[in-house]
Amino acid sequence: MRVLLLNSPTVLPDFDFIARIPNLGIISIAGNIDDVCDVNVADLHAVKDWRGFTRKILSSLCPDIVGISSMSFQIEDAFEIARISKEYGAKVVMGGYHPTLLPEHVLANPDVDFVVRGEGEGTFRELIISLEESPEKLNSIPGISYRKNGEIVHNPRRPLLDLEKLEMPNRDVRLVKGKFYVYTKKVDVVETTRGCTNACKFCSILRMYGKSFRKFPLERVVKDIIDCEEHGAEGIVFSDDNINLEPNRLWEICDAIIENGLDHIHYYTQASVKGITPELAERMAEAGFKSVFLGIENVLKRDLEYFSKNSEPDEAQTAVKALKDNDIIVSGGLVLGAPEDTKEDLWTNFKLAKLMGVDVPIFYISTPYPRTKLREELLNEGLVVNEDDYSKYDGLTANVRTHHLSAEQLQYETWKMYAKYYDFEWARTTTIRKHYPLWIYKNILKLYPRYMMRKILHALHIKSENDFFIEDCSKRVYSKGVF
Repeated sequence: MRVLLLNSPTVLPDFDFIARIPNLGIISIAGNIDDVCDVNVADLHAVKDWRGFTRKILSSLCPDIVGISSMSFQIEDAFEIARISKEYGAKVVMGGYHPTLLPEHVLANPDVDFVVRGEGEGTFRELIISLEESPEKLNSIPGISYRKNGEIVHNPRRPLLDLEKLEMPNRDVRLVKGKFYVYTKKVDVVETTRGCTNACKFCSILRMYGKSFRKFPLERVVKDIIDCEEHGAEGIVFSDDNINLEPNRLWEICDAIIENGLDHIHYYTQASVKGITPELAERMAEAGFKSVFLGIENVLKRDLEYFSKNSEPDEAQTAVKALKDNDIIVSGGLVLGAPEDTKEDLWTNFKLAKLMGVDVPIFYISTPYPRTKLREELLNEGLVVNEDDYSKYDGLTANVRTHHLSAEQLQYETWKMYAKYYDFEWARTTTIRKHYPLWIYKNILKLYPRYMMRKILHALHIKSENDFFIEDCSKRVYSKGVF
């Protein structure tokens, strides 16, 4: 049987500005099915004409099954991939967060044959074997949803996988290579843990893994890093949901990196603010960590409590300082738009991010992701202004309002924050300069002429601030709005 695994091509232009990261899930599945089928993998977000590319590889490979990974904001393009795949006679299987959370929505599309819910490595393997050998036994495969006699059938949930038994990702079957980066480094992806035991009400991880935290063996993590480097990576993105949930575990990873002589590689990860001490940050720097995305979430205690975050505002300041004292770039995610947020509350987050010296703030707007507690509460309060256009569920587009601000006001204020944050002083002082000066200079040359032109058009009253806002919103480019 021939299998082709694809990810949705949809990306945020703002995110692509700093990084383009390959999909780990599809190569992990590939590594766990390559003994029972011929498999190829393609990251469609790394090709310019993804429709033409998709048709080309479907024509040349003639896959029996096309598997598609998708998040909520990517689902419309994922459906188009499904439609194209059907033209070439393939069965279509969808997996990832959105299909796991809303299998009924996905199977309402006639071009989708199966949904794999939750972890795909074991479920997809059994599905392939069943389709080839005994299609009548589909009802025995845990973790799949499908249509039977016009009705949607949901088989029981698959138990969580034993990570020690998973095969390594197969990077050899990638059809798209060498197009992934963070700043100026070619990168690949490794995961060291799966899951998170926190219960943040805006997060959908609980629906994927339950309230769990599982660790890959350290030997496997080291082997995976080495495999990435052998495939050309100069940097590694750790994709863990919460890599420092157990700070001692992150310390062990740093030790393993150093002991195996892998500290010349640049490492990037996301982490919570809890547990980032000066000592841990120093060890991370010694191991080669260059950038950390911190889930600051909010600097107001009221909003932290609303989002069910088990952290305090001062923990964010401690974590940012510890990382920056060790020359580690800090990206900070701040979730704005809680029900009681006012304009002043939003700008309090901006001011404290500036004061802390966050290098890359990301002013997320509270998003009612499917099957989250946040969605349920916001719907009950009548604060969701977009219930079902999931293409706008990207974290940067306003799909909600507050009791004090409309959705458009939320969108405008966050756009304005980006416009004010990335100024000449930021370019002069950001930690990014220490590790990636060429990236800074290149983008100053690329973007600042555009900013100066905006200033001129504004000064001459040819275009207003609102004109620039509308222009950027139409392109969904929210973080480059300087004028």
